[in-house]
Amino acid sequence: MAQSKDHALLTPIHHPAAVLCYDWRRRCRALMIRVRRVRSVADAGRLLGWVGSRVVGIGRRVLNKRKAARWVLRTRVQPPVVRGWHGAASNGAPPTFSLRSCNPIHWRLEASPKVAALGPLELLPLDLHADVVAQRQDPVALRRYRRVLDVQAYHADAPSRARRLVRLAAAGVVVHAADDCADLRGLLAPELRHALTIPPTTCSPDRRELHSIRLRRAAMRSHSSWARNAGNLPFVSIVMATKRPSILRHALASVAKQSYPRTELVLALHGHEGSLRAAERSAARLPLPTKVLHVPRRASLGAVLQAASAAADGTLLTKMDDDDLYGPDHLWDLVLAHRYSQAEMVGKGPQFVYLAASDQTVHCRSGRGEAWRAWQCGATLLIGRRELQEVGGWRDLTQEEDVALEEDVLRAGGTLYRTHGADFLVVRHGRHHTWKAADQRFLLDARKIADGWAPEIADMGHAPRPAVCGTAEPLPVLPLRDPSKEARVLVAASTMGMHSGSPSPIGGGGGGGGCRARL
Repeated sequence: MAQSKDHALLTPIHHPAAVLCYDWRRRCRALMIRVRRVRSVADAGRLLGWVGSRVVGIGRRVLNKRKAARWVLRTRVQPPVVRGWHGAASNGAPPTFSLRSCNPIHWRLEASPKVAALGPLELLPLDLHADVVAQRQDPVALRRYRRVLDVQAYHADAPSRARRLVRLAAAGVVVHAADDCADLRGLLAPELRHALTIPPTTCSPDRRELHSIRLRRAAMRSHSSWARNAGNLPFVSIVMATKRPSILRHALASVAKQSYPRTELVLALHGHEGSLRAAERSAARLPLPTKVLHVPRRASLGAVLQAASAAADGTLLTKMDDDDLYGPDHLWDLVLAHRYSQAEMVGKGPQFVYLAASDQTVHCRSGRGEAWRAWQCGATLLIGRRELQEVGGWRDLTQEEDVALEEDVLRAGGTLYRTHGADFLVVRHGRHHTWKAADQRFLLDARKIADGWAPEIADMGHAPRPAVCGTAEPLPVLPLRDPSKEARVLVAASTMGMHSGSPSPIGGGGGGGGCRARL
């Protein structure tokens, strides 16, 4: 059976029996020296303990070698599709891969200052310089370099090169195609081909991370076998609660610009019953299905989210806040992370924060992404409908209802995963925050501080400043949508059991005291 180049890169594993005679002469000499030193029963006991520890160590090495040998044998015998590849080099089709086998999990900001090449340095263009030739070709090793250079001469043909570049980009390797990628037209998505050919510059670690995010996002949503099939994409319900009708336009604009194709919005007005008609008219202009419901002001935020979650139809539910800023790829990032991590709950950290009081935009040290069991910002949580039901839904809390949900997921045996923080900016305006945190906290944690409104550090270009900050900029006009998709108005107070003592719409009691099953 013909084997791909990726299979040829595997290091051969020696037969396990070779471990038994590894450096046997030195071990025998050490044993004889210890035997001669035996003078008492205690010495004999220590000798037997030493021999036993050596035998156990050799046994473990034999078992590990056998496991490794079986893994290599299984990988070599099975066709490449088992390792995540579905595109063949012979037919010239766009390459695809499995998100489970190729993803950016454990990506780190720290990297070597060296630039590596995938092949001989003399084949690179004269205007590009590489420090070393990468000895290890696996993505985990390559993403430790500041940048990796590639040219067509390093590959046998265009399809094999396309498969290689797609896999490296999906893993987060900052790879640059040193030519114009003319041989890859029709094989790579235009978004990915453009990101691969961006001229490299002397960039900071922060810019390197943003470029890696663009590469992995383009590769995963354009070339993963899961995302290429539109029928695989889950339906996502955006759950949003607001008690500030004055910033509703900003909140709806963040929803309208999301590029993920299968979404709906469940907008819960917390009080302000008089604004129901205005919210209905604004929601009717969104290019996605929308439900608007009213919840009495006396209800807690957790109860509002519980009612909105019960009204949602999506298999995945995500929470968005009305005052924070979201980029167009925010939902794509969460859905992809939910797929390749297989975690019960995913989200982003507060990596980028705008402080309205001091008019500063902060890039925080904490909140780094691609990490397990990491605390997530409540404005970015994404969880499956079934998982939310099994942990009992949102607790009936006025504050920290998101933290309580994360605790419930962990207590039920679920896992949390935090993806990167790009395309999301926390806006701290000092008005009715449910997350109580002083601005000084973010300034002390800053790795970079930009004066003024600077959403570009979160890779969101020149997005307008929200009205809640006091100096609003004009928002883009929301696109008109199909009139047949009229917004549906649901009155939660009368139809969804929001009164005191009524059962919760999802799972156990709204206060979180019901039975919480394991995930």
